[in-house]
Amino acid sequence: MIPAPVSPRLWRNALKICTVAGLSLLGACEGESDSIDFAPACPVVEIPGEAADYYQYTGNDHDVTHLVARASLTRVVGACEQGQQRTVMTNMKIGLHVERGPASSVNFVNIPYFVAVVFNGEIKSKKEFVAHVSFDDGRMQDLTHTRNIPITLPVSRHIHSDQYHIEIGFQLTKAQLDFNRAHLVMPTFHKL
Repeated sequence: MIPAPVSPRLWRNALKICTVAGLSLLGACEGESDSIDFAPACPVVEIPGEAADYYQYTGNDHDVTHLVARASLTRVVGACEQGQQRTVMTNMKIGLHVERGPASSVNFVNIPYFVAVVFNGEIKSKKEFVAHVSFDDGRMQDLTHTRNIPITLPVSRHIHSDQYHIEIGFQLTKAQLDFNRAHLVMPTFHKL
C-alpha cells in the first residue's frame, strides 16, 4: 500500500502547532537563569624546583653534622568553590616532610614558606607563613601539613579561575637558594 500524499495545508498546520509548542516550552524556562553553574576550576599549583627543599645549617659548613633541619614539600591538597560577588574560594593545605638534624639543640623547628598568586605572569599577591613543627618523644622527623590556607580570586566574564596559577615553596635566604641551585638536581620533563 502506498501512503497518500500529505496536503500542503495539513503540513503547514502541523508546522504551526510544533512551533507554538516549542515556544511555550522555551517560555517556561524564561524566569530561570540561562547559565549552568559548575564547580569552578582550581588554579594550577606550581612548585619552583629551587624552592621545594629547605636546608638549615649552622655556619657555612654544609655537612650532615652541621644540619639543623631539612624539609621538603610532599603534596598539595585542596578544593575550590564559588565565592561571593564574583570570586572563587580556594582552600588548600601543603604537606611537609621535616627532619631534625644532628646540630639541632631544640625539639622544634620553624620552617618559613610562601604562597603566591600569579596572573598573566605577574605576582598579584604573596603571603609568607611559618610552619611550626615539634619533635616530641625524641622523634627526629615528622610528616605533617600546614593549616588551611584560604585564597580568594576575583573572577569576571573575561577572567576565569583557570587563568591564575598558585606558586608555593619555602621562603629561603639567598644562601639557601644558592645552595639549592648548586646542589640539587632539578626535575626535567619531556613532552611525550
